Amino acid sequence: MEIVIPLHGLTRGGQEFEFSLGDDFLERFSRDLIQGLDARADLVAEQKGGWIEIHCKVVGEAKVECDRCLEELQMPIGIDQRLTVRFDAEPEDVVNEDDNIIILREGTSEVDLAQTIYDLICVSLPMQKVHPQGQCSPAALSRLSDEANAKKDAPANTPFSGLKDLLKQKNNKD
Repeated sequence: MEIVIPLHGLTRGGQEFEFSLGDDFLERFSRDLIQGLDARADLVAEQKGGWIEIHCKVVGEAKVECDRCLEELQMPIGIDQRLTVRFDAEPEDVVNEDDNIIILREGTSEVDLAQTIYDLICVSLPMQKVHPQGQCSPAALSRLSDEANAKKDAPANTPFSGLKDLLKQKNNKD
């Protein structure tokens, strides 16, 4: 699914665009981070002299994997971002360190914001995506605690375990 904004014929008051973002939107991207999406993107594009400002609001929910129990987790999305579209004869040569500025070749008639909106959604998600306390899958948590207990009970097989034995021997001689 494309999120295309026509750049010619924009008025000074702004032109509104609305897009529904669902699983068809995600088909374009890998589903490593977001498995499902139910959101709406409201964009307002306004001509401002030699550049265009796009006010981007995305509201909805993303389906992700819980980092703790690996079960499905619905994360709310709330993005309110302003993007600037500028034009240049040689956009490849322009050094752009601002992620909110999109530089296009002069004469470009439209801009596809799908990748930009996907990136904004991904960046808006928290680093740790976990269910609230007590809402993770009990079966997954019991498997995790079983593995943790097994590791705790197993003898440590590290280079330092030999040093611990030497320290015990030395203390027993004293």
